Amino acid sequence: MNWDSVAAMAEMLGAIAVVVSLIYLGRQVRQNTTAVRTGNANTVQNNFQKLAKLFYTDPEMTAIVLRAMDSDKDLTPVQRLGAYAYFFDFLKTAELAHYHLRKGELDEELWIASMAFYKAYFTTPGFQAYWRERKASFVPAFQEVVDQWMTEEPPIKRPNEMSKAGINQ
Repeated sequence: MNWDSVAAMAEMLGAIAVVVSLIYLGRQVRQNTTAVRTGNANTVQNNFQKLAKLFYTDPEMTAIVLRAMDSDKDLTPVQRLGAYAYFFDFLKTAELAHYHLRKGELDEELWIASMAFYKAYFTTPGFQAYWRERKASFVPAFQEVVDQWMTEEPPIKRPNEMSKAGINQ
């Protein structure tokens, strides 16, 4: 065997090793992407569930938030602040989900399902008033999405409408 043959064989083994390494790295990247997307989906859902928990653990605050959604002018400053804090949390939760969607770190299917719920809240008179006053507190890309939502009819009943007409109507 001559040195040229040995060199050719070494190059071939090196090329095979590079291909195997690239295949391995590709699998690792896909697994990592899946883990990130799953983690973000869990975070988005957990954040939203924490917000929803208010409605079944604090009936008094639920009533205040519903009144605020209707733009009730008789809310005290303390009640309005409490409702506005809820609106802020709700919007920031949606903004985080939208951020992950834009970065490709959240499945679009989850976003679309969540969007139906968000629209039901964002299109209430109180949320719209809050948005006009506080819109600058959110990133521009999310501002564009919410502005669009404000012009659309939500696919599900608004929470403040459910409380007036009854959930089953």
